[in-house]
Amino acid sequence: MTSETAARARTGAPTAHRLAQLAPRPVNIDATGLAPELVADLLLKHLLHTGPLTSAALAERLGLPGPVVEQIVQLLRQEGCLHLQTNGSFDSGPRLALTERGRQHGTDALQRCGYIGTAPVPLDTYVRVVRAQAIPRQGLTRESTRHSFRNVIMAEELCDRFGVAMGSGRAIFIYGTAGSGKTYIASRLIGALQGEVLLPHALAVDNKVIRVFDPAMHEQLELHEGNRRVLLTQGFDARFVLCSRPQIIVGGDLSMDMLDIQFNAATREYNAPLQMKANNGVLVIDDLGRQRFLPQRLFDRWIVPLEHHIDYLTVGTDARFKTPCNATIVFSTNLEPGELTDDAVLRRLAYKIKLGPLTVDLYMRVWIAVCDEMKVGFDKEMLNYALTELYPATGCPLLACHPRDLIGMALDKASYDQRGGRFTAEDLRWAWDVYFLPKTDDREPCEVAAGTTGSFRNWTT
Repeated sequence: MTSETAARARTGAPTAHRLAQLAPRPVNIDATGLAPELVADLLLKHLLHTGPLTSAALAERLGLPGPVVEQIVQLLRQEGCLHLQTNGSFDSGPRLALTERGRQHGTDALQRCGYIGTAPVPLDTYVRVVRAQAIPRQGLTRESTRHSFRNVIMAEELCDRFGVAMGSGRAIFIYGTAGSGKTYIASRLIGALQGEVLLPHALAVDNKVIRVFDPAMHEQLELHEGNRRVLLTQGFDARFVLCSRPQIIVGGDLSMDMLDIQFNAATREYNAPLQMKANNGVLVIDDLGRQRFLPQRLFDRWIVPLEHHIDYLTVGTDARFKTPCNATIVFSTNLEPGELTDDAVLRRLAYKIKLGPLTVDLYMRVWIAVCDEMKVGFDKEMLNYALTELYPATGCPLLACHPRDLIGMALDKASYDQRGGRFTAEDLRWAWDVYFLPKTDDREPCEVAAGTTGSFRNWTT
C-alpha cells in the first residue's frame, strides 16, 4: 500500500463517501438482506455469551444500526425472550437480559450454529461488492508497475512480464531454479495493486453463516472514528471490514480441504476457503509439487475458477452456491511445468514466467542491497573475491538468494571470532564451504533475467 493510500485510509477522504455508496448501511431489517430469525438468533447468542448488554452495545457487536437492532429487540420481547434490566446507573442505561425462554432459544441457536460475531451479509451483497472492487487492470501500466517494484532488483523485461500478467487478471505460473527469487517476487506482486477493499466479517448462505474475515490473513485499516458509531446511518455497512487488498501465501502445508468451506465440529462454525479470503487480492501457491497431493488434483479443482473466475462451493450437506473467484492466483515451483500437469492446464496458465540465475550486474546490485540491509559496509574486494574465485572454481550459478545467505553466514563467523561487524575473504570462503554441498548444480543463466551482459572478469577491471 502506498503512503497516499495509507493517508486516505487514515483521514477517510475521499474514501468514506465511495465506501458508503458501495456498501450503504441498512436502515431496517429488510435492507440487511437477512431473515429476521437469523439476526434474532445471533442477538440471543451474544447475550448468552456475554450476559446483559445495552442496545448500543448490542448494535456495536452486531455491526447493525440501532433502529435495525431495535426491530429485533421488540420482536424478541414480544416473544418473551428478553426483558429490561436496570442497574441504577444513568450513564449506561437499561440493559437487555435473557429470560428463561430466551436462554433456551439462545442455547438451541448455538447448537445449530456456533458463530457469535458481527452479523453476516447475504450472498448477493457479497457478490456485488466483490465485483465492484475487482482489481483495476487498466491502472497497471509499465510506469506504475515499475514504480511498484522499484525496491525489487530485477531486469526491466522481467518486471514488464509480471506487470502484463497482473493486468491480465489471469493466473501466473512462476518456475525456475531453487533460490532464484520466486517466493520473494511472488510475495511482492500485491504491491502492484493499489487501493483498499471491503471484506465481510461473515457471509450468510441458506441461513448458514460462513466466517470470511481472518485477522491472521487480512490487514485491517482504520478509516475514521465516525464509522464506529453504529447507531448512526452514515458511513459504510459495519458488517464489512476495511482492509488492504489481501495477499495469502501457502506452501507445502496446503491441503485440498482448504479450498472448500470447512466446518469445525467443535465450534460448529463454517470457515471460508482460501480463494474466497483472497478475493480482490492475490493468492500465492508456493512450492507447488511439495504438497501431500498430486498437483493435477489442484488444477482439476480449479479448471473453472481459472478460466471463468467463478467458483462453486457447498455449505452444509446440500447448499451449493456460486461465488466470484476474483483473486489473482500465482503458482510458484522449482519443478518443470511439464512434470506437474498436462497441456490442457498449461494452456489456461497463459503467463508462465521462468526465473533463473542473475547476470553479474544484477548480482552486484543484490549484493550491495544486502550489505546495506545488514548494515555492513560494501567492500568491493569481497564481491570481487566471490565472483572471481568462488563461483568460477565451482561453476555455481549466480542465484538471487546467495548474497543474503553467504554474507549472513560470513558475519556469523566474524561475530563468533569476536571480530566485529565486518567479514573477510576467509570468512566468505568458510561460509561458501559450509553452505554448498560438494557437488553443485551448473546451469546456464536464464535469458529472461538478463539485464545487461557481463562476465566475472569484466567486473574486476
